[in-house]
Amino acid sequence: MSRSDDELREQLSDFCRRLYERDMVSSTGGNVSARSASGAILISPTGRSLANLEPREFVAVDAAGAWSGGTPSKELPLHAAVYANRPDVGAVIHGHSAVAIAVAGLLEPSEDDAFPAYTAGYVMRVGRLPMLGYYPSGSQELADGVERTVGSGGRAVLLQNHGFVTAGPTLEVAHNTAEELIDALKVFVFSSGRAPALPRFAREALAARRTPALAESGERAQRPPLTEESS
Repeated sequence: MSRSDDELREQLSDFCRRLYERDMVSSTGGNVSARSASGAILISPTGRSLANLEPREFVAVDAAGAWSGGTPSKELPLHAAVYANRPDVGAVIHGHSAVAIAVAGLLEPSEDDAFPAYTAGYVMRVGRLPMLGYYPSGSQELADGVERTVGSGGRAVLLQNHGFVTAGPTLEVAHNTAEELIDALKVFVFSSGRAPALPRFAREALAARRTPALAESGERAQRPPLTEESS
């Protein structure tokens, strides 16, 4: 195993613990992956809490879909679909946040944008938020839906009765996007959906400042860097 793979496994363990501590996952739900320098996917194993995963427990999956070192999360097809379509993506997070599930139950599915933007940080880090209707965990239908949304250039997608997915060039960017998303969902809940969205002119001005890339300034990419101006 290369030194870079060892470091990536350490990062995966650290960010999985952060997700658990921020209540974005619970019990054995949720899964996280990152793309190694060799192109393999390192993904959390099935049936394990993200709270205390050891670096050695992440399962390596090669380009042909073969794996070693345990059994990968059953959501591997979802992660693989994003990587196959997004060479700029180096990390994918799938969380089972209670607030994400609650808000998704109040919205209508939309593969364009289902959610209002309340803050500048949300516009810069999340942008638009598609929402998929319910598909069973681990199903090809779910992987195809995520491929259509995140895989076509998005940064996040909400999943009805399930949770959310975020993607970024690094684990840090994908995690920051998830934090920004969850905070926005909390605003929706705390205000009973009545908090005013940013005016259109503000959203358009912020969007014009944001590059098409997923990376935020000051965050080191594991893939070829694509910078984004942070808010």
